[in-house]
This record gives sequence, structure tokens and C-alpha cells, in this order.
Amino acid sequence: MTRFGRTLGTLLLSTLAVLSIMPVSSVHAAAQGSGQALEIAPPVLNVKADPGETITTSIKLRDVSTSPLVVRNQINDFVAAGEDGTPKLLLEDSDQKSPYSLKDWIQPLPQFTLKPRQVNDLKVSISVPANAAPGGYYAVVRFTASPPGLEGSGVSLSASLGTLILLRVNGDIKEDVAIESFTASKNGETNWLFESPPIEFIERLRNNGSSHEQPTGQVVVSDMFGNKIGAVNVNLNGNNVLPGSIRKFNQTLDSSVIGDRVLFGRYTADLKMTYGTDGQTLTASTSFWVIPYRLIAFAIVLLIIAFVLIRIGLRRYNERVIARSSRSRRRRR
Repeated sequence: MTRFGRTLGTLLLSTLAVLSIMPVSSVHAAAQGSGQALEIAPPVLNVKADPGETITTSIKLRDVSTSPLVVRNQINDFVAAGEDGTPKLLLEDSDQKSPYSLKDWIQPLPQFTLKPRQVNDLKVSISVPANAAPGGYYAVVRFTASPPGLEGSGVSLSASLGTLILLRVNGDIKEDVAIESFTASKNGETNWLFESPPIEFIERLRNNGSSHEQPTGQVVVSDMFGNKIGAVNVNLNGNNVLPGSIRKFNQTLDSSVIGDRVLFGRYTADLKMTYGTDGQTLTASTSFWVIPYRLIAFAIVLLIIAFVLIRIGLRRYNERVIARSSRSRRRRR
């Protein structure tokens, strides 16, 4: 029995040692880069106009350097570059053309000089053609700044900063947003079985309409008994989905949502979003399981090993008892 106890103790200590060196998740903060010598606000302008109307909006630019800056500009169309909302600029030499071009409707903007810490409220005029079809039109006004001595040196606008202008021409606009997919995932992999939070919900929304939309909503998570365990907001910042594109939104179900609750079993995530002038509704649902299957499998293996060792120990103990009993009987004879 003493040898068996030592063997079982060694096994348990080895198990604890393995568990103690298992990797844990960590978060690394990215280093912040240096700031621009020029500040701009707002980064996005959402405006509306009627066909044939000229509207005026403004962009504020500030020199945050300690010297004067000559500010130049360029106006370009843009389209969605992918599903994360990053715009793709359509430069003059680009073969791609935007079906929602706005740049020719924006009046040319002047070049100007900013003194240190000076703010310029730059007026931007947009003239909408009388025959413009209702819907969304898009452009970006880009700015770059350089010291006065570099004027005319052909400084590139590739490192510029700018304001996206999203114009909605009023009228009979087609509003049609659909849920392309709604899934649960972890570490970038979609699945239906997870060991533990955090779990990420991903919504991919396709805009089949003729103007940009800002769908917002919530994902409500319930357990197998219908009890709500938490909810996460979707697109709380009101980001836009451009027409003819798909945009992806994601949220995380973690301890900030569920607290110290331990998840185990089957769960359902219900998505509800609204968009458009009439508050159209989008809904979807997905189910997933949370089971620490590797930990359970490891525990089962330990139990099996312990059971086998106990059986071996009991068998050896019985053999020794039987052997001692046989020797005692022989001595009595």
C-alpha cells in the first residue's frame, strides 16, 4: 500500500505541474505613433440635400506644430475596401470608377496658410445636379501640410488626412439591408462548441439599397432555460454600411458582460437590429455550446489512471494477504 500511495502521489503532483505551466491568454497594447502636424474635424460628414440644391458644410483644420503650414487639398471618390469599413481611395489614375461619385459636385477648395495653433473653418459647398437620382454619394477631401519653403515642390498627398463626405440625396431611396451571416467564433474561427468565454459574435450586413445605412441593435444571450445571461450592443457608434458592400461588426461576450458567471451548456444568441427611415428590423439567431471538454477529458483520464492504479494496488494487496495466509496454514500443519 505504501508503494501504491507513492505512485499515486507522484502522478497527481505531475498533473499539477503540467497544469501550472499551461499558457494563459494575455493582452498586449500597441504603441501609439506620433501625431500629425495637422488636425482635422470631423472625420466623417453626413449631409442631406435635394436634387438641384447647393448646400454648405464645413471642415475645421488646426496647425498643431510650432511653425506655419501651407495646406493643400485634393478631392477623391472612395468605395469600401473590405468588410471592416476601411475606405479605398479612387485616385486620378485609378481604373476603378465609383457608381456613387461625389467629387465633381464639390466646389474646388483653396490652398491656404495656417499659423501655429490657428484653426481654419473651411467652407465646403456641394452642388447637387437637378437630375441626381435619390441615394448615396461619397467623396473624401484630403489635406496635406508643409512649411512655406516647400511650396511647389510636389509634396505627395499619400500621407494626407481627410474627411469622408457621405451625401444622401433625398427622394425615393431604396433601403434594403440584409444579414449575410451571424456567427459565434473564438480566435477568428467560427464554431458551435467552445471551452469558455470570451466568445465573439460576428455580424456581416449587406447593403442592397441605394444609400448608406447605420444599422444598430443588440445581441441577447440566453441559456437553455431561456434565462438572459447578458447582452452586447451592435454598432453603437453608428458606423455606415455603403451601398453595394458588406460590412462586418463584432462584439465580445466576456466577464464584462456576464460577470463571474460560469458558462456550461447550450446557449442561444438572438440578434435584433434596426435601420432606415422607417425603422426596418433585422433578426437572426445562432446557438452554441460551452463545455470545457479538454478539462473534462483530462479529468476522465486521471480517473481511469487512478482506477487502474487502485485495482493494481488492491490486487497486489490481496496477493500478499493470500500469500501470508498460505504461509500461516503451512506453519500450523
